[in-house]
Amino acid sequence: MKSKTFFSIFIAMATIPFALALLVLKMGWFTPGATNKGEFVPFNTTLDFQHEKPTWAIIYQPKNACDSLCEEQLYGLNQTYIALGKLQKRVRAYVLAAPKAANAYSHLDSAALTNTYLQPDHLYLVDPLGKVIMQYKGSEDRNETIQTSKDLLSDMKKLLKYARVG
Repeated sequence: MKSKTFFSIFIAMATIPFALALLVLKMGWFTPGATNKGEFVPFNTTLDFQHEKPTWAIIYQPKNACDSLCEEQLYGLNQTYIALGKLQKRVRAYVLAAPKAANAYSHLDSAALTNTYLQPDHLYLVDPLGKVIMQYKGSEDRNETIQTSKDLLSDMKKLLKYARVG
């Protein structure tokens, strides 16, 4: 085999896969996989929780009056915290500016914080440093609330598995 032929085959073997990969990415034929169930928060906000040691937090900030959506969110937050089991010592469940309806749930803590960026129909996942990182859409339907709680629990367990803080 001549050296020019060998060199041409070698160049073709290197550039054809690269060109095909570039074509697949540019045309949008490949969608990268994601294992998270919630949505990443599009804004950058932190909450200042006063606690002895850093812990992860699941938070909910209701409207002034607690309606059926608020009741479902409180139920989902409470059930998610209970489902954490032995991981509860690494996580806290907070209701910000807690309404009286939150008193019915013994596992929920109240915090006198409010944040204008937090929507009242979402649950939020907060890292040990206070940064809000994920959000989960709430619903007035009990089945959707249960599914949201399962999604939140799945993401929380993944984060706690790899987290060194909290």
